[in-house]
Amino acid sequence: MYNVLIVEDHDRLREQLGSFYEQEGYRVATAASGEDGLKKLGEEKFALVVSDVKMPGIDGFQLALNVREKYPDTDVILITAFGNIKQAVEAMKLGASDYITKPFQPEVIRLVSEKLLEKRRLIEEVRELRQKVYDEHNLENIISKSSKMHKVFDLIRSLAETDSGVMVTGETGTGKELVARAIHTLSRRKAKQFVAINCGAFPDTLLESELFGYEKGAFTGAVQNRAGKIEMADGGTLFLDEIETISPPMQVKLLRVLQEREVERLGGNRKVKIDMRVVAATNVDLTICLARGTLREDFYYRINVIPLQLPPLRERLEDLPLLVNHILNKHAIAQEKRIRQIGPKVFDQMLGYHWPGNIRELENILERAIVKCQGDTIESVDLPAPPQRVVDRYYSASSNGDLSLKQWLHQSEKEYLRGLLIKHKGGVSLTAKEAKVDNKTLYRKMRRHGLHKESFKDLG
Repeated sequence: MYNVLIVEDHDRLREQLGSFYEQEGYRVATAASGEDGLKKLGEEKFALVVSDVKMPGIDGFQLALNVREKYPDTDVILITAFGNIKQAVEAMKLGASDYITKPFQPEVIRLVSEKLLEKRRLIEEVRELRQKVYDEHNLENIISKSSKMHKVFDLIRSLAETDSGVMVTGETGTGKELVARAIHTLSRRKAKQFVAINCGAFPDTLLESELFGYEKGAFTGAVQNRAGKIEMADGGTLFLDEIETISPPMQVKLLRVLQEREVERLGGNRKVKIDMRVVAATNVDLTICLARGTLREDFYYRINVIPLQLPPLRERLEDLPLLVNHILNKHAIAQEKRIRQIGPKVFDQMLGYHWPGNIRELENILERAIVKCQGDTIESVDLPAPPQRVVDRYYSASSNGDLSLKQWLHQSEKEYLRGLLIKHKGGVSLTAKEAKVDNKTLYRKMRRHGLHKESFKDLG
């Protein structure tokens, strides 16, 4: 049953209209003035407002304008004894859904009302269907309709019921932290904190103080006591991203915390009991780290209790329409410019692209397209060209062909980063953007290869 508000300053007509709508099966409220009508609109939700135009104080036109601005889902029918084309046009501009003149037959207002409410019913039905589709393909802001991701959804729901450690693996930009947050949000620990730390963003000394906390005076600059990420995650979930970057000595210290479930701050002698769940993430094959000796076996088996592999975007291209729609709907500039979709040509380009940066790259590419877009449809996107092949160059550089895969990968990465740093004259932000990594990851790789940004400032 729909709610109808009658706003009319003449008592008799207000009563007649109220009786008419009640006989038609609507729930009716009445107001004797525009001011009273606005008050009732603020107290209750109405599907339809039927208002006289000429009233003292707030008239029908002003009321229609207020309804359009504050209650856009509510339709307005304006009634007047002085109808003309100019007034009809003005009424529609101000937000009225329809306009009828006195005297009118009951059949006229019945047809106008039924037309508007049928339109409303169809809009509500479409919304419900869209919401149903969204709910079926959405798990805690992870959007997908692919069978691979729905298996991930099922695993997330199962893991949420346990306290087992989880290792989330997947390429850069696949949404590993989103998965970790979903596990936490669906678990019994959801009332406590989800604490995330990117282990690759800190050298060992800083990582230790970030994780374990410290007491005042523990080192230069420790001017007050500070709890670490581990203490902050007590009762909740600790998310360790780029777990492969933790050094073996730090792995030993962290392993002790995981085994004994207690932590001691730097410079302190008091152990604090900890109840937390650990979810770790990586974008590399940890078995290679084990083989290299950069990852301890005991630490690996402690954190890798239940593995969860995320598929890259190129293996779930059926999700592109959902993801594009989701990004456009949440992007402030896209909403301001009323951008609703991407053109078919652009969509074909996206289907043929490899997406090495996955969903993060999709968001960045769409953001650039949104800024450039002039209409309500994105008709062009800037997709990066494939990276230059370096295989042949390095193979020929090894005169006797004796480079191991590990050596070749190391040299290839170093030469790739050197080329970008030369191109951008040591500019870290521009280099990281083109390499599709964040600045912290780039700094870490530069240290590994002995590359210093100052060396490239006068080159290029």
